[in-house]
Amino acid sequence: HWGVSGVAWATFLAQGIACVLALLALLRRVKSVPGESAGRFSWRMLGNISRIAVPSILQQSFISVGNIFIQAMVNSFGSSVIAGYSAAIKLNTFAITSFTTLANGVSGFTAQNIGAGKLDRVGQGFRAGLKLALCVVIPFVLAFSFAGRTMIGLFLSDAEDSLLALETGVSFLRIVSLFYAVVFLKLMADGVLRGSGAMKPFMIATFTDLILRVLISFLLYRPLGANGIWLSWPIGWSIATVLSLTFYRKGVWKQACSL
Repeated sequence: HWGVSGVAWATFLAQGIACVLALLALLRRVKSVPGESAGRFSWRMLGNISRIAVPSILQQSFISVGNIFIQAMVNSFGSSVIAGYSAAIKLNTFAITSFTTLANGVSGFTAQNIGAGKLDRVGQGFRAGLKLALCVVIPFVLAFSFAGRTMIGLFLSDAEDSLLALETGVSFLRIVSLFYAVVFLKLMADGVLRGSGAMKPFMIATFTDLILRVLISFLLYRPLGANGIWLSWPIGWSIATVLSLTFYRKGVWKQACSL
């Protein structure tokens, strides 16, 4: 019964416990690795990891910053639109996180096979990732298209349960979910790029999506209202997907892994 503070403490404690358990599991696995150097710190390895990790960290950071600008535009439409958007963005994040997790699997698969010198398996892994992602996309699209009203209602209290809030959330889900097949194509291609160490193309595609989303929201939210903001998602995704797939098809990942 601590209100918002309780939610914050719950998040902190859950992530803190998960962090400690992950660290303990990692240390236990490292000790089981044969060889005298298994437990030693390596500056060279830190540099290699940072080359991949820092762009990924920046990606997540700038996405959060971009969402702040979008949230400011949403706030201008009042509490009912804010409530509907807040509910819908939770459901959307759940879907996108599922696609991102699959993309991380493709990224790890890519890196492992490049390390083993089996470049032909990278394409196979990419196609397998697309099939897996499609199995996840279809249920989300169907659920958000036909049961969106019910799902949005789960997040709205009696005080917030206005028709405008409900319609706002449903409108957001119906617009963005129709383009989930587009965004999962981008995420799978990004998984190959990141797994091969082709971070420059990965960053170009990612920041193109983010920058376009913010700019298009700013341009469309006045003439089209809140729907103008929602449309920025599929437009940004579509253009960034073309970039990511172009980089993948041109074999940029092969050039990166040969350096």
